[in-house]
Amino acid sequence: MRIDVHAHLFSPAYVQGLQRVFGDDGSPAGQDAQRMIHWMSTDPRMTVLERRLEELDRWGIDMQVLSVPFHGALVRDRAAALDLAQTANDVVVEVAQRYPDRFRALLAMPLQFPDLAVRELDRLASRPEVVGVIVVGSAAGRQLNDPAFEPFFTELERRGMPFLLHPISPPGLDCMLELNLANLVGFMFETTLAATRLVYAGVFERHPGLRMLFPHLGGAAPYLLGRIQWGYERFPPCSENISQPPEAYFKRFYYDTVCRNVPALRMALSMFGVQHVLFGTDIPFREDIDLQLSDLEDLGLDEVSRHAIAAGNAAQLFGIPLASGT
Repeated sequence: MRIDVHAHLFSPAYVQGLQRVFGDDGSPAGQDAQRMIHWMSTDPRMTVLERRLEELDRWGIDMQVLSVPFHGALVRDRAAALDLAQTANDVVVEVAQRYPDRFRALLAMPLQFPDLAVRELDRLASRPEVVGVIVVGSAAGRQLNDPAFEPFFTELERRGMPFLLHPISPPGLDCMLELNLANLVGFMFETTLAATRLVYAGVFERHPGLRMLFPHLGGAAPYLLGRIQWGYERFPPCSENISQPPEAYFKRFYYDTVCRNVPALRMALSMFGVQHVLFGTDIPFREDIDLQLSDLEDLGLDEVSRHAIAAGNAAQLFGIPLASGT
């Protein structure tokens, strides 16, 4: 069995909502949002459910955990942010309800308005098809360790809901608009910055039950862990909020396999352990699923490890029951 923990699906209504908010925005974030809007509007893999079901069958993927990388977290208008969140969430929840054997859903969070984020949890989190939330690297210019967001993380921990930390608008975006550098490089550093900030700021120290899925094989974090450790040893602000070295917190995270580099996959497995690596594809933004699957085969793992990465770890993290023998 394969469970894909990193997959996205959009509705035409959500894309139209983004167009209303970002269509005339000339800022770097607005320009990048317009690029994404064009992509979502012209590629049927983004929005057509029947295409997705065909794709899952083609690649032998039994289930996807769907989410919406949420541009609405950049919006400073309260009503617009809530409308985008509800529109994003309604589509993934409805699809997961319709096909309970094929999909689960993560809820997009308008975190810049923490009360609205909790309201979305209250509206949908109790549904059996909802298995967590997606949080992007910042919220309307505020960093994720902002004290205003602490009650939200408390609520996630209380509910036992994991979160996917997903990029959406990296710092320095103005110099990444050409050559698709935001997608290729900037997104990796956005999540690396956000995760490191959360660790140093003590969010995971204060919330030991909080579980995070770090996509794209942890961005740049695995390669930088030695430097992150040096910061902990050298600079007091990097150690005053935590009781253990940073690596201890990074080893609590879960990492998906969206990477396309066998040595990097081996490195992540050696650093974090098989039980913390989960199969992901980044469909529909990636079309190279055959090569991703080939990379996993090239690892030469034993059957127990292969099953853990393919489905077992995801089932445990998200509370997805597996049929006996899978």
